[in-house]
Amino acid sequence: MNGSAGVVTSPEVADALAEGRPVVGLETAVLTHGLPREPRERPTSLGPDHEAGRLLAGRDWDAGAPFNLESVRAIADAARHAGAVPATIGVIDGVLRIGLDDAELERLALDEAARKASTRDLAGLSVDGACAGTTVAASMRACRLASPRPIEVFATGGIGGVHRDWQSRPDISADLRALATEPVAVVASGAKVILDVTATLEALDSLGVPVLGFGTDRMPVFTAGLHDDLKVPHRIDDPETASRCIDRHWNSFGVASGILVANPCPADASIDSSRLDALVDTGLAEASSLGIEGADVTPFLLSSMLGAEGTDPLSSNVALLVSNASLAGRIAIHLSARS
Repeated sequence: MNGSAGVVTSPEVADALAEGRPVVGLETAVLTHGLPREPRERPTSLGPDHEAGRLLAGRDWDAGAPFNLESVRAIADAARHAGAVPATIGVIDGVLRIGLDDAELERLALDEAARKASTRDLAGLSVDGACAGTTVAASMRACRLASPRPIEVFATGGIGGVHRDWQSRPDISADLRALATEPVAVVASGAKVILDVTATLEALDSLGVPVLGFGTDRMPVFTAGLHDDLKVPHRIDDPETASRCIDRHWNSFGVASGILVANPCPADASIDSSRLDALVDTGLAEASSLGIEGADVTPFLLSSMLGAEGTDPLSSNVALLVSNASLAGRIAIHLSARS
């Protein structure tokens, strides 16, 4: 294992980094706090006739495994099928591990006491010897701490940002600060649906974080596809162009911020935006009435929408995670080829 006290990079990831091969960082908050643990059948969006399913090259689905675990395995496999080494990140017994093996993933998947770690939590978790899934912010920090060199590309579902009703309660995710200060390219389907997407895009602009719409001029909104009116500052249409833009941002112009590559949820898995907005509004109101807040809101919302007619949020969520990991892998290939 490579690393310093409290941070360990797995041999597979360390070897790939040393040899200049493409590596994609992946988070685990989706494993510990985003997806259900109960076994489920393969999501319809990962079938062979669907966009995300084709990215997995016919991969089997273990319907007897915990859904969160099998989903994260599929996400890692999407990066690998694209040609990159997946580096799934999490905290095990206080150690920030970059490149979890399957036993470590299973341990986190089944640990109902596992915590949700942002950057601020890493030192405390290290001292406590606790286990946790890492958010976008903590995972970006881990990408920079990887040994023998940093990981340049990271994939997630949606970033955190400016929450709704921020005027009365200034709730702003640490993901935005990480994007402003950590030079990592983040592939995500825009901002999570519980957020004020317009305010989040404005915040990214104020922080100097480039937002690149992949194959789109409009801002992706997580599982809802594309925002009807909100435009992205720049559009790119292929991974090679994305890699050139990322390289020039860091190396030609010397800007040490992250970059958001906004990749829409696959069209055949997205949920109608007006339908989703109504479900989110209802779910947030119910969560507030029950005193549910913080890290517990997202899994509560997902659970509240599971039985809603005409929606399949789990299938949509996994589809965009797979799509983003695959795109991140293709971008990482071009970035690694430049050096």
